[in-house]
This record gives sequence, C-alpha cells and structure tokens, in this order.
Amino acid sequence: MKTVAFLSLMLISPHMPAETEQWVLAADTWASPRDGQTVARMSPLPEVISSWSANNGQRLLIRYPGGEEGLLWAHELRSWLVALGVPLDDQELVAGSHQADRIELELTR
Repeated sequence: MKTVAFLSLMLISPHMPAETEQWVLAADTWASPRDGQTVARMSPLPEVISSWSANNGQRLLIRYPGGEEGLLWAHELRSWLVALGVPLDDQELVAGSHQADRIELELTR
C-alpha cells in the first residue's frame, strides 16, 4: 500500500503548480518622496526584482486597489519597475488587492 501511495505521489508531483512568491507594497511606504534611488531601495522592490531576475520566464502580477487612485498608483509603480529593468511585457496589472492600502506583488510562471 505504501508503495502505491509513493508511486502515485511521484506521478502527480511534477504536474502540481509551482509555488508563487508574494510581497506587499504598503501605501505608507509608497507615500514617501520618490526618486530613482529611493524606489530602488524601497521595500520590497529590491527583493521582488532580484527574485524576478533570478528565474527567466516569470511574470510579475501587480494586484492593485480598485478605483482611479489605485490604477494611478499601479501605473506609476509599473513605470518605475521598467526603469529598474523589469520589462513591461513581464508585468501584468490586476485590479483588486485584498486591502485598499497596499499593492500585492506576485511572481508566477
């Protein structure tokens, strides 16, 4: 019985989706004055960019708060990420973060 269970797991595991990495960019953090150096050091962006660059073929989902203010925030962040080396084609904006005061960043395959 244990052998059957083990073999079943071996067959299933390659088809399981890879775990995603997630970070949160808080509105309070983003509210500070921004320039290239500040944004490049702004938590969690260095870790996000490092993780993105370590694995080719990943997409960065930017889940932003709904509404016009959230959309403007997401577009500005997206522009900064391009300036920091993450191509626009590797980014995807998704409305509806879980809280209105944060952007959720997620790397997926």
